[in-house]
Amino acid sequence: MSAPVHVRFQRSGGLAGIKIAVDTDTNELSPAQGEMIRALLAAPDSPPPSAPGAPDRFTYQLLIDDGRQQRLLSWPETAVPDDVRPLIAELTTRSRPTR
Repeated sequence: MSAPVHVRFQRSGGLAGIKIAVDTDTNELSPAQGEMIRALLAAPDSPPPSAPGAPDRFTYQLLIDDGRQQRLLSWPETAVPDDVRPLIAELTTRSRPTR
């Protein structure tokens, strides 16, 4: 079994501008979600999404850390890759408001 990978998720923006966040790791997620986290960490760097953020839309941020490497990913709501959307939905459900 692989060592857990730490994930810090944050959603910001939206009409009310309320930030939500959660800290978790791959041991607390489904195996498929854990594999998605590991794939995102290992993926080659890609340019930022070309879709700009829009007023009253969310921005999603993932900080992934396996203890050896760290990666920060950020997407405007309209540019979240389709295969990442279920993970974003799960992390959003687990999140709580931050200050």
